[in-house]
Parts: sequence; structure tokens; C-alpha cells
Amino acid sequence: MVVPESAGRPVLSICIPTYNRPREFERLLKHLVPQLDERMEIVVRDDSTYKESMEVFETLTRQKQYSTQYFKGEKTGLDAANLFLLEKARGTFIWWFSDDDILLDDGIRTVTEIIESDPEINFIWANFGYQHISNLAMDRPDGYFKNGSDVIRSLGVNIGLLSTYILRADVGKRGLAYASKHVHGFAFASTAVVFFALTQPGKFYFLRGPYILNNPTTTDEWKKITLQNDGSVINDAFVTYGIYFYEMVTGLASHFEPGAVRKLLSLNFGALWRGMLVGWVGGWDTPKGKRMRMLKLYWSYPECWIALPLLCMPRSIVKVFYQAYKIFFTHRKFVLRDRLLAWLDK
Repeated sequence: MVVPESAGRPVLSICIPTYNRPREFERLLKHLVPQLDERMEIVVRDDSTYKESMEVFETLTRQKQYSTQYFKGEKTGLDAANLFLLEKARGTFIWWFSDDDILLDDGIRTVTEIIESDPEINFIWANFGYQHISNLAMDRPDGYFKNGSDVIRSLGVNIGLLSTYILRADVGKRGLAYASKHVHGFAFASTAVVFFALTQPGKFYFLRGPYILNNPTTTDEWKKITLQNDGSVINDAFVTYGIYFYEMVTGLASHFEPGAVRKLLSLNFGALWRGMLVGWVGGWDTPKGKRMRMLKLYWSYPECWIALPLLCMPRSIVKVFYQAYKIFFTHRKFVLRDRLLAWLDK
């Protein structure tokens, strides 16, 4: 652990969980560190099995004016790591970062100016681009959300990206008890903290930006994760994105407008089943055992009744429908990762 240098409370704690991704961690720090000053701190939870990430951190923060806390531990999963970082953060606000996302120029200055401009702000959502600054996740003017229901209705499934949260730490820490019930190893415990914060008094701000570049998991990466050496498939995406997310949202649903909650869950399930269908057609995922869970949770959603006939058809027929979809409908394509890296090097 690197002991903080100052007893004063930082304005902003940058909280970064990392695990065996030193190159991505280094890239994040190279964009982040030049933007920091004495009002900030970096808090890292490093569960890596080797020391390279720590060495990268020590090198890039050697000339620091800000405080640092660096914790080494055994792998506990992203959920537990994020809650640990929230507990350890000393700042008035925290900003979680995924170690493979990128903070664009001026992000820290803009966020701190917003924080200092209004003491009633409890939550800021920072817009992001999908691997390219012009590929916005959301497009609406900077400004305040009306309330928590407006937040979840407006953001939809985008609310789940770790690097978009800037949260008043005291409010977030009050949500730790709720979040601890939703630790499943992935990323929804931190989202649970955000949902809890949206039920509390205060203001919520949308920052158009974008100030973050997100690196979404590609199809090839999903295949590598799910296909085992013996040819079997291990993919808990439905459980993670479907059931756990559903439980996390509905646990606080009474604090939000029913229409906002329903829209969020419908969007989430729609994205989920389409991804599951693509995996099934490609032969690297299977809906086995997931159909009944899907029906029990989402039977009242139109998306469910669109999905079920497709998932119950023979795979050969679904492949025909999928090929027709690719031919007759255009859909968003991500910029290739090597193009992103080339752009960053300019």
C-alpha cells in the first residue's frame, strides 16, 4: 500500500480495479495521470498474479502531486473489488474506471468544475464513445436529470458501464449494504450502489462529452472466453445480465416510476436475447436451460415473446433468419481495435 500524502480530503478519488491487464492499465494511466492535481487521489485494487501492473503504476505516478493508495490482493471478482475501492476512497466523490477504458482529454477538469459548482449534485453520468469519439452512446445536452426515474429511462442499459459513474462517496457508502447483496463477481454491485444513490435526495447530472472511450468485448473475445479446450461451452452471460441485473433493479423498483423500470428491463432483455441468439447460431453458446428462466422473469415483456419462437426453432432455420437479417438490415459496427490504437497514437 502507498500511503496517502495528505490528511486533507480529496475532491475526487479515481478508483481502478485491475487484474492481469498491465498494457491496458498502462494505457489508461497515460491518459489519466496528466490530468490530475493535488485535489485528487488514485485508489487501485490490483489482484494480478504478477507485479507488472504495480511497476507500471509506480513508474507513471513517480512525479505525482496527488495522493495514491495501492492495494494488492487475491482475486475476489470485480464486484468485490469495486466495493472495496468505495470503502477505501477518501474523496468527496469517486469515479470508477475499468482498466481497459480510456479517459479523454479534459475529463477530470470538467467533472471537478461541475462538482464544485453545485453542492447538491450526488451523481454525474459521463457519456462515452464506442471506440471512437463520434460514436456517442447518448446524445442530449449537458444538464440535470429530472429525477432518478429520468436517469434510468434516459440511459437504459448504458447505465451499467463502470467508467461512466461519478458518485458522491458518502451517498455511495450508504448503499454498500444493499450492494453487498448483489456481489456475483461481475459488475452489478457497483451498479447497485448507483441505483441506491438515485433513490436519495440530491441532483443528478448528465455530461455529454464524450470523455471516455469504451472497448466493448468483441465476438471473438466472447468465443475465447466461452469455448473450453474440451469443446464445452461455459457462458453465464444470461445469468449475469438477465437474472442478476433483474434482481438488482427490482430490489429498488419501488423508488422509481414503474414505466421507467419496465423500459430499462425491456431494453436489457432485448439486448441479452439477441446476443444469446447470435452465440447460438455461431455454435459457441447455447440457450439450454435458459428458456424457462427467461419465461419466468420476462413473460410479461413483448421482447420475451419475440425471442422464444426463435430460440425454440431448430438452429438451421434460425441461421437462415439470421443471414437474412444481416443482408436486409444495417446495424452498428464497432471501429476495429487497431484503428482505435492508431488514432490514439496520433
